[in-house]
Amino acid sequence: MDRPYPQYSGLSLVGDGCCSSNYNSFQLTATKRFKDGGTFLAAYTNAKLMSNTDTLTTWLETGVGEPQDWNNLKGERSLSSQDVSQRLVISYVYDLPFGHGQRYMSDATGVMDKVVSGWGVDGVTTFQKGFPLPISYGASTSLSNAGFSQNFQLRPNVVAGCAKGTAHVVEANGGIAWFNPNCFAAPGDWSFGDESRVDATLRGAGINNWDFALFKTTSFGPENKFGIQFRTEFFNTFNKVQFGPPSTSCCTANNPNFGETTSQLNTPRLIQFALKFLF
Repeated sequence: MDRPYPQYSGLSLVGDGCCSSNYNSFQLTATKRFKDGGTFLAAYTNAKLMSNTDTLTTWLETGVGEPQDWNNLKGERSLSSQDVSQRLVISYVYDLPFGHGQRYMSDATGVMDKVVSGWGVDGVTTFQKGFPLPISYGASTSLSNAGFSQNFQLRPNVVAGCAKGTAHVVEANGGIAWFNPNCFAAPGDWSFGDESRVDATLRGAGINNWDFALFKTTSFGPENKFGIQFRTEFFNTFNKVQFGPPSTSCCTANNPNFGETTSQLNTPRLIQFALKFLF
């Protein structure tokens, strides 16, 4: 019997409807408008994302919570590696009340009014908890070499009574210890590890970022129809470091950085200036 599409020699299944996720959240937004001119907005989210896998395309995505036992998906249910349990974003724009007709120095005129009026600030501040960490077992076992047709990711065993958390101290090799690597051990032959698919007790670095701008608008011309605005913008104002995720591949001789982070996700403080003509 002839094939309907003879130009294709085979078919690979890259995903199916096997798995599920569940998301619940509490969301709160508060807005304040100032009579002097300006707005303050705060948005807070407390959430929980559960799933029994975070990818069906392991060849495309790595470092996420993959299943290890496709015959027991109930045992794979855990936090998702994309879970953001808490996030707070504060944004604001405020025209400073100085100058003619404003709350302060309202009698200013002429050059003095041009100097003190038209100032304002705006910014965005973000706080966010880090993502939970999926710990994998990177070495070979009898089970991983058994030739199963379905891809799976083995996980290690958890050492009973071991405290996973650790102080974030700099190691001799320059990496920062993010959790205790001695709390994980190789699974037994022909068995799966008992570490959860994504570890709810271990998280990467969160976000603590402040972006801020100071601007000055000066109007001039007939009926003040023209203006010049000068802005100074600070990104990552306080130069906070957001560390990259630690190495989560356990128990391999060629991975001495297991449990350590050696990278930075965000950029250092950036300051830029802008001049704009308004008409």
